[in-house]
This record gives sequence, C-alpha cells and structure tokens, in this order.
Amino acid sequence: MYLSRIELDARRRNTVRALAWPCVLHGAVEQCFTGERKRRLWRVDNLKNSVYLLILSEEAPDLNLIKDQFGVYSEKNRWETKSYEKLLDRLEKGQSWRFRLRANPVHSVKDGESIGDNSKRGKIYAHITPENQKKWLSERAESHGFLINNGDFNITRSEWINFNKSLDKRGLSIYTADFEGKLNVADADIFRKTLLNGIGRAKAYGCGLLTIMRA
Repeated sequence: MYLSRIELDARRRNTVRALAWPCVLHGAVEQCFTGERKRRLWRVDNLKNSVYLLILSEEAPDLNLIKDQFGVYSEKNRWETKSYEKLLDRLEKGQSWRFRLRANPVHSVKDGESIGDNSKRGKIYAHITPENQKKWLSERAESHGFLINNGDFNITRSEWINFNKSLDKRGLSIYTADFEGKLNVADADIFRKTLLNGIGRAKAYGCGLLTIMRA
C-alpha cells in the first residue's frame, strides 16, 4: 500500500471546478492508475494556505495528470509517495495517534418513525451540527478499532457540496465534515482495516480516508 500527496493550485479554473465537483477529481484520480479499475480512498486537505490531494492505493500512482491539470506551476511541485506498510506494521493496542478524517456523517430516518427506530432502513439525512457529527464518529470508533474522547477531537471544517455526476443525471448533495484530534488504538487488526477501507459513505467523492501521525 502507498500513500501519496500532491499540492493543488486552488487559483486555477480546473482546480476550482474539480474541488466543487468531486466526481471530476475522482475521475482524475482513477486515471493515475493502469490495470483493473478499483475504488481508491482519496481526500483533499486544506492546510493553512495550501491545498493537498491525498491518495491511498495498492500501487504507486503516476500523478502527472493531476499535476498538469490541477497542480501548482512549479518544477519543484513533485508529489510524494510513501510506503504505508511500515506504519501499518507499527500499530499496537493502546497507542495514541493524531488523526485527520473527512467524512460524510449521516443517519437514516423512516417516514413517520422516530430517529431511534432502526428496524428498517429509511431516508438518509446529513448530520449538520458539530454535536451530532462528533456523536456520529464516537459511536463508530470502537467498531473501527479505536477509541476517542469527546474533548480530544473537533470539527475543523464542514460544508455542503452540490454537483451533478454528469449532464444527464440529477444533482447530488453531500455534506462533509473534517475531524481532527487524538485517538487511541483499541484493536490493532481492526484499526488496520479501517485505515485501508475508510469510514462511512461517499468514498468515491473524497470521504472516508482516515490518516494518522504521532501524537
């Protein structure tokens, strides 16, 4: 597994469009790989005054397409690709890590029923308040191999993204929330799967990728 990162130029028209229409960026990410088409986790990070694209993949990507269409005009703007295996191998129960996650926190509500009635799947609604977004992640933490305390993480950014997948299809609306904070590994094996498979819905549109760094 590999984790790659490249800086994007948010002033370019192509980049502005791709950031507003995640299906465009999703298509560009897929074109960076040859062979069998697979769903790969990716995420856009807004860090200070810079914008970065992160991609988690089984094989190392060729990001020249991303660089030419959306990247910063600079010979020095080479992407970084690092092996993910060493990080995965170091994971142990009880470790503390800083984390970052962009997710699509949602809940299901049946027509005419209360939110807590889960006997049958209903209509999907976004969690739009920080309190409910934090609760959404806290409720999923243990099943994904980690534990978090409410005071140890925050919502740093949240927004609606409205776009059409194509000209002949109806529009989609996705609510995204960026989480940052500290977590503790509860089950190393399950947590490894979470890092590889992501959390939640809308993974094709830049959600679900959980990354960690030393606390």
